[in-house]
Amino acid sequence: MEILNLFLQSFSSVSLLGTLVVLLLIYIISSSSFISQEDFKEPPGPMSLPLLGNLLQLDPKRPYNTFLELSKKYGSVFRFYLGPKKVVVLTGYKTVKEALVDHAEEFGDRDPIFIMHEFNQGHGITWSNGDLWKEMRRFTLMNLRDFGMGKKACEDKIIEECQHLIGVIKKFKGEAFDTSQPIDHAVSNIICSMVYGSRYEYDDPEFSSLVYRTKRRLQISNSLSVQLYNIFPWCFKWIADRKEVHRLGAAIREQNIEMCSRLKETLNPQMCRGFVDAFLVRKQSLEESGITNSHFENENLLKTVMNLFAAGTDTSGVTLKWGLLFMAKYPKIQDQVQEELTRVIGSRQVQTEDKKNLPFTNAVIHEIQRWSNIAPLGLPHKTTQDITFHGYFIKKGTTVLPLLSSVLYDESEWETPHVFNPGHFLNKDGQFVKRNAFMPFSAGRRACPGESLAKMEVFVFLTTLLQHFRFTLEAGVAKIMGILDLFLQSPSFISLLGALVVLVLVYLVSSSSFSSQACGKEPPGPRPLPLLGNLLQLDLKRPFNTLLKLSKKYGSVFTVYFGGKKVVVLAGYKTVKEALVNYADEFGERDILLIAEECNQGHGILWTNGDSWKEMRRFALANLRDFGMGKRACEDKIIEECDCLTEVFKKFKGEAFDTTHSINCAVSNIICSIVYGSRFEYSDPQFMAMVDKSNKRIQLTGSPSVQMYNMFPWMFKWISNRRDILKITAFIHKQNYALFSQLKETLNPQMCRGFVDAFLARQQSLEESGITNSHFHNENLTVSVLNLFAAGTDTTATTLRWALLFMAKYPKIQDQVREELSRVMGSRQVQVEDRKNLPFTDAVIHETQRLANIVPMAVPHRTSQDIHFQGYFIKKGTTVYPLLTSVLYDESEWERPHTFYPAHFLDKDGKFVKRDAFMPFSAGRRICLGESLARMELFIFFTTLLQHFRFKPPPGVSEDELDLTPRVGFVLNPSPHKLCAVPCM
Repeated sequence: MEILNLFLQSFSSVSLLGTLVVLLLIYIISSSSFISQEDFKEPPGPMSLPLLGNLLQLDPKRPYNTFLELSKKYGSVFRFYLGPKKVVVLTGYKTVKEALVDHAEEFGDRDPIFIMHEFNQGHGITWSNGDLWKEMRRFTLMNLRDFGMGKKACEDKIIEECQHLIGVIKKFKGEAFDTSQPIDHAVSNIICSMVYGSRYEYDDPEFSSLVYRTKRRLQISNSLSVQLYNIFPWCFKWIADRKEVHRLGAAIREQNIEMCSRLKETLNPQMCRGFVDAFLVRKQSLEESGITNSHFENENLLKTVMNLFAAGTDTSGVTLKWGLLFMAKYPKIQDQVQEELTRVIGSRQVQTEDKKNLPFTNAVIHEIQRWSNIAPLGLPHKTTQDITFHGYFIKKGTTVLPLLSSVLYDESEWETPHVFNPGHFLNKDGQFVKRNAFMPFSAGRRACPGESLAKMEVFVFLTTLLQHFRFTLEAGVAKIMGILDLFLQSPSFISLLGALVVLVLVYLVSSSSFSSQACGKEPPGPRPLPLLGNLLQLDLKRPFNTLLKLSKKYGSVFTVYFGGKKVVVLAGYKTVKEALVNYADEFGERDILLIAEECNQGHGILWTNGDSWKEMRRFALANLRDFGMGKRACEDKIIEECDCLTEVFKKFKGEAFDTTHSINCAVSNIICSIVYGSRFEYSDPQFMAMVDKSNKRIQLTGSPSVQMYNMFPWMFKWISNRRDILKITAFIHKQNYALFSQLKETLNPQMCRGFVDAFLARQQSLEESGITNSHFHNENLTVSVLNLFAAGTDTTATTLRWALLFMAKYPKIQDQVREELSRVMGSRQVQVEDRKNLPFTDAVIHETQRLANIVPMAVPHRTSQDIHFQGYFIKKGTTVYPLLTSVLYDESEWERPHTFYPAHFLDKDGKFVKRDAFMPFSAGRRICLGESLARMELFIFFTTLLQHFRFKPPPGVSEDELDLTPRVGFVLNPSPHKLCAVPCM
């Protein structure tokens, strides 16, 4: 494995393909051998192929059958890969119920499939999560009940609709007809009456098109091609079915905008006609109260209405059609139902309260729902936190499929699970009995909100129709259906592979021709390969160099694919500044690398978004300033640390040494004094370990092998660099827990020593006030401190090491700095206020930061909304890299961009001048929060060291031989080297 890791470290655009091939082969042969190396026991499952996962084992038309078969081999909790996506499947009543009910919170998030996420964008109730989902679901349930769901008022609407449906069916005079449209219209009218406040005639063109489009959209969403798109979105975005789903969605949305507009014109807040009215009233009330950022906004209304209409039409309508088909298929059972209805009800209208007196009919309806199994996979869930379930570790954010088919056909719960048998719901005396494993509406937090409405609809519609009609199959249909059923049940493993191959070939030939059909003109870029994207064009050691070259061909805004991930790159000062400053909100989210997500779990400051990030950043900034950042108190700490660092350098007596450890310790001590309230001795083993491991972790994060893991996690999760990062993270966490514990024991909220004290004091105050769900919790403290420690050590220390290397490389510039320091300062200690009198020294420091270019790609951003930028459409959620190297080396902004040239920051009179394109700390909302601290540290450390020492190459090494090639890593460090610090004072 170490040999392989070395191989990964030496990626080039040519060797990458070979490396991938080698890794694919190794993966196929030995992937199972790595399971034991994981920290936790993961669910078992079939061996997966690279990229395709377990797709070739899947029956694409009936995937639930494949899962049922696999559960017999791997148990009730097992793993399956849908392409590169890891999914945990839960099977059997006891397991599904335990997960969804007993562990409702842990398994309670929705995992939105890609096609639905594209359209809904987190709105509505079906495919949303978090506070938005909670508020929309609560409001929806409350208002649907207010408008009759499960009550007499709703029953009257269903009975009225029954009469319309009966009238339509009678027109066929006993001849064969397709029941789909009339049943869909009847069921849709019930949800219409509750949502819009009125029903529609079946021949109303607006209503007919709404029902048709909704049904058609749901049908296409389940097609094989769209399933492939959900798995490989970047490869299959051009498929016709995807475009049709979005076209239909847009048309339905427009219809709803028109309908909601008409309702708004006649709105009476005192007399709401339906859900839309209630929503509009709540929205209006909030806006009048000055609340403009609530969840009650137009998109949530439109998407919620579409969710209700689709769910309220499709599920009950489909169940009813299955019910009539079963009656025609099993005429003896139909006879028994009709006999019971005649005996108990006679010719009067059936009502819900009659259910208790119709046990056989009720049993038949329940068996229809069980056996028809209309949502066999359920809707996908997602774990909200790490959980150990049935002895297996399931990671936070894992997609989970609670296989409802396995519950409704559970052989340990049902006597004849694969037979239509109403006796499942009858006791020996013919009385109706409830069954625990009857779970067609799912269970737990995500159980269908319209369950009571659906039960009422199915009961009243079916019994009323069976009072009025006898249903039979058209002659010859049984034979045709039998042949078709056999054909559909044939596993299509080979055809699926063929489909993939054909679609990939079509993609290669014609992908570029579809770009004009997107929502707008997308940024240009090199054509990606399926699965690999543009990796073969990328220098993984120095990807920023590749991106710089691509910007010369494709312009300042272009697209590349990192594997399957689409990335928009921004190049050049003007473009990066416009995006990060002028469009700060639109480009202001953080795109979280997978390895960072694993380490941080959504906590801290650096790799978070939303309210947690805002509050943690605001708190960190306020407290870092309180504890001296950018102030005299902090300057004194840096000067004190300079004395310690100077003494360390003196011990080498002018001999060559590696400056890394001592500089890292000195810079780390500044952030330690601000965060923990005290500094550490350089020889302190705990401090040394924390500094070294923190820097090692940052270096590993930027390694090619970890970059490959971020792109193909299911394939590269076994790499040693990833394991080392996780081990180091756990070690640093443990160290910090011990430090926090010591600080907590001596905490005085009235006299905080540092950031940790201030955080603990705020946490304590909130808990004493009864607030337990704030962002001030232990994980946010730990990860925030790690973020501050890593960022506060690595970037400044790396820049200082570059500065000393440049001084040794360019002795004449070092002479000029030392001359200015001697002339202006003499032997006294330099202070920040002296900067204005040291223009050349200040220019050298700025030029060091520019040319060192230590974070060339910045930390990735993500768009918070759809945006048209410089004539291109960039979709919400797109990863964006503001290429800082292209700013710091912008040929239109710098006279000699690739040369160490301090005159970039000097005017003709030798005075220091600021340059707009000097952007080493990034810009906008995500600008480095420690900028003022870093500037102060660089200035004082650098000038103090240059006062005390002259820096030279080691003996036998000339200035020209000093290597300025940066080392591979997330931050660009100088290559390993030694310098001589010759004392001068």
